[in-house]
Amino acid sequence: MSSFDKIIYLLRHFGGLFWQGTLVTLLLAIVGTLAGLLFGLLLSMARNLHSLPTDSLFTRAWKRTIMGLSLGYIELFRGTPMMVQSIIIYFGGKALGIPWTYLSCGLVVISINTAAYMAEIIRSGINGVDKGQMEAARSLGMTHTQAMIRVIFPQALKNAIPALGNEFITNIKDSSVLNVITVSELFMAAKIASNNTYFFVESYLIIAMVYLLLTISASRLLKVVEKHLDRPYAEKKELMPDAIHN
Repeated sequence: MSSFDKIIYLLRHFGGLFWQGTLVTLLLAIVGTLAGLLFGLLLSMARNLHSLPTDSLFTRAWKRTIMGLSLGYIELFRGTPMMVQSIIIYFGGKALGIPWTYLSCGLVVISINTAAYMAEIIRSGINGVDKGQMEAARSLGMTHTQAMIRVIFPQALKNAIPALGNEFITNIKDSSVLNVITVSELFMAAKIASNNTYFFVESYLIIAMVYLLLTISASRLLKVVEKHLDRPYAEKKELMPDAIHN
């Protein structure tokens, strides 16, 4: 039997399994990226706390504590493999009596892992915003927190969109490590199909093509989003010469 015939056989007999694995992979990537973004926003806010001259000794202490905890979280989850994290969290949670399934644990793991990377992405986006924006917001009577939420974060997120999109693409691929706790994603589907047929090369070739299709589609979608967000600025720039002339 040729490799082509083996691929046709796998698609015919295990196509549903591959399709289910693809849907689970997308679920993990989407939920992990969105939840990680929200948690990452909180972490980046904690990392950017600043002591003010008017702060009391207690306020300065809790700010430093929160900054230290957020930094420790980021270093921990960026410095250890997600495969190891998933094993510790799944079996540790079971030992503590948490009644989660493989999928629910996988969603938690990929979300909290992504949050550590999102926090640094957003922090770099914040650093890319002109410092005058904060000064202008404060001069209008906003508190530091209000200025961050209403002025700085929207601009930081726009600056960070390419990196956020890359993190989503990374999650599509890295979700494969969750097969270590038997999450039924795309890699696990290939593992089951190959173990049943011994068509190892062909099984993993199929999911390689699926991963490639998913990442290319995500990249194209990201470019469309970036182009859409840049359109108002491009239109404003085109109107500027006319406004000056008039």
